Order: sequence, then C-alpha cells, then structure tokens
Amino acid sequence: MPVSSKDLAAVQSGRKCFVAMGATYFFGVFNDNFFKQAVLLLAVTAGLSGLQGQATMLFSLPFILFSAHGGWLADRFPKRQVIISVKILELFAMAIGAYGLVTLNWDWILAMLFLMGLQSAIFGPSLNGSIPELYPEWYVTKANALLKLVTTTAILLGMAAAGICLDQNWFVTSAPFGQVLVATLVLIIAIIGLISSLGIQQFPKNQSDTPFPWSGPLVSLRDSLAFRFDPLLALAVAGDCFFYFISLIAVMVINTLGISQLQISKSSTSLLAVALMVGVCLGSLLAAKITTSSRWSHVMAPASFGMGLFLLCTGFVGGTAMDNQFLFLFLSLTGAGFCGGIFLIPLTAFIQVRPKSYQKGKVIAADNFCAFSSMLIAGQLFTLFDSIFLPSVNMLILGGLGIVSGGMFFLIVRYVKE
Repeated sequence: MPVSSKDLAAVQSGRKCFVAMGATYFFGVFNDNFFKQAVLLLAVTAGLSGLQGQATMLFSLPFILFSAHGGWLADRFPKRQVIISVKILELFAMAIGAYGLVTLNWDWILAMLFLMGLQSAIFGPSLNGSIPELYPEWYVTKANALLKLVTTTAILLGMAAAGICLDQNWFVTSAPFGQVLVATLVLIIAIIGLISSLGIQQFPKNQSDTPFPWSGPLVSLRDSLAFRFDPLLALAVAGDCFFYFISLIAVMVINTLGISQLQISKSSTSLLAVALMVGVCLGSLLAAKITTSSRWSHVMAPASFGMGLFLLCTGFVGGTAMDNQFLFLFLSLTGAGFCGGIFLIPLTAFIQVRPKSYQKGKVIAADNFCAFSSMLIAGQLFTLFDSIFLPSVNMLILGGLGIVSGGMFFLIVRYVKE
C-alpha cells in the first residue's frame, strides 16, 4: 500500500512521544514483573507454591472490578493526565510492597499486588489507546511490535533481575540482603517511571459522554457481551484471553519446575522464564512483518499449535534426566514464546484499531476484563493442578491445550472472514 508524505510525517511526529511513552511503560512493566517474580520465587522457596495462584488472583481481580473505570477515564479525560496520576499510585503501591518484602509480611505483599493490578487496570486503556492517536492505521501493528519489544525487554530484565537480586548477599542486614535490594530498587524505578511519564504528549480531551460506570464489573460484562455483534473483534479478544491464560500458567509452572522439581537456583529459574519472553520478543518482530491490523487471523492456528508443541517439549525435557537439560529447556521455552509473539501482536493491533476513537478506552477495558478473568481462572487452576501433578506433567498438559486450541482456531477462522 503506498504511503503518503502526510502519513510519514505523522509517524515521525509520533516517534517523539513514543520515546516517553515507551520509557514509562518500560519502567512500569519492569517493576511489576521484578516485584512479582521476586514474590513468587520467595513463595516457592518457602514451600508456599500455592501462594502463586493467590497472588495471581489478587493481581487479576482489579482488572475485573475496575476495567470499566479505566476505560471511562481514558475516553473522558486527557490520557496523559490519567497516566501521570496512575504513576503516582504506583509509587505508593511500591512503598507498601517494599515494606512487605523487607519484613516478609505476606499480607502487605499481597496488598501491594492488588494495588499493582489496580494501577495497571487504570493505566492500560489510556496508554494503549494512545497508540492509534499517535500513528496512522497502517503503522499501528509496527508500533505495537515495537512497544511489545520494549515491554517484553522490561519483563525479561525484571524476571531475570528478581532471581539474581534475591541471591545477592553483599552486606549483613537484619533482613536477607536480597530482599532489601529488591525493595530499594522497586522504589527507585517507580520514581524514574513517574518522571518519564511527564514527557508524554498531551492529546486533546475526548468528547465521550459515556456515564460513569457505577456498576463496574457489570458494565465490563455488558461491554464484553457486545463483542458478539462483531465476530472478528470477538475472535481477537478470545485469542487474547487464550494467550494470557496459557502464558500465565506457563510462568508459574516454570517457577515450580525449576525450584521444586529440578532444584536449581532462583537465578536459573528466572532465566527459564526469561527464555519465554525472549521468544515473545523475536516473534513480535516477525509478526510486524507478516501481519497487519487488517490481515492477522491466518497466523492464529499455526502459532497456537507451535506454542503447544514447544510446551510439550518443555514438559518432556523437564521430566527426563538428560545431558544439557537446562539448555534444551531454554530453547524449547524460547520456541514457545516465539510462537506466542506471532500470535499476540496482530490481535493487540486489531483490538486497538477496530473501535471508534471515542470508544477505544471502553473496548480495550472490556478486553482487559476478559483477559484478566481468564487469568483469574488460570491462577485457580494452577493451584489445583500443582497439588495433583508434577510441574513437568502440568507443562505437558499445557502443551496439549495449545495444540487442541490450534485446531479450534483453524476451524473458527474459516468461518470468520477478515
């Protein structure tokens, strides 16, 4: 498709704001994953692997309760104003979490996870809804791939740094030094993220006259049910839910596989989770080249099948004593993430582009409601299956789910035309 000079100028202009937006997203996502992975590793080490499911539930619950409010704010007020306000809330949440980490007070830690979820539920619609305002439609998929590269890099560094920091013992402190180090870093990074948000461009106030969603989750449920009138949008949202369902369980299984079953260090276990995110990075870049916001559904079935196949390999390798086991686990998880990146990026772009400008926040919020409802279910299922099966067996089950879902997506896509 030929690109006009006006569109090219819009892309160049958008990049100036994208740097501040990307930095704000980077530090927020890094902090979320750094803290969350540290908590999950501490829980598994303490023999509380079931706490992973509870932590996931508390992080997901705000998306179910408050997604409608985040969408309303994004459609009603300047997105920059919403983002900065949420970054202030993040700093408050990190202070609570830092205290919980130093004292290993699980009530404070879990409270912080809930606040993390709350600020993300409010933050997401405003930041993601800004991308179509920054760029012409043809560039939105590429912008999402770049943003996914930024955020996945943040996830990678956050998850890897969590295990590495917890294993540190530089000085003698009243609490384990690793926990003190994590607590200090989350506060510093929250401050840096707040400063970076000040550079985000101010967009004109939206003209949405949607009333305040007093009933919260009921509004989100109603908006989610409305997806049935747009089969393509419903397919994209269903794919989004599937991705976050299977990837969340995979990360929790990796933690128990590494620490409980294979008995490797926190640092090595975090690196296995990093492998998954490395793959997502690589898959996102390929997705930007082979899909657009108007042509994307053809990759759903093969990408889902690929995720399933590589997760099956992970389960097999994890449950079998072999030479170079860690290397094969790293490669198979990288492959699963690669297919996941191809699967996710075009869905994200389509969900952003599809709604009218004054409804983007509402649609993205409803998508968050659906995705995190699936993650809430994932947390509970993980707790159940973790009490019954070995982690390697749970990974085999996930792989089978991915392959079966690939067949289902193949059949569905045949009847839902782009």
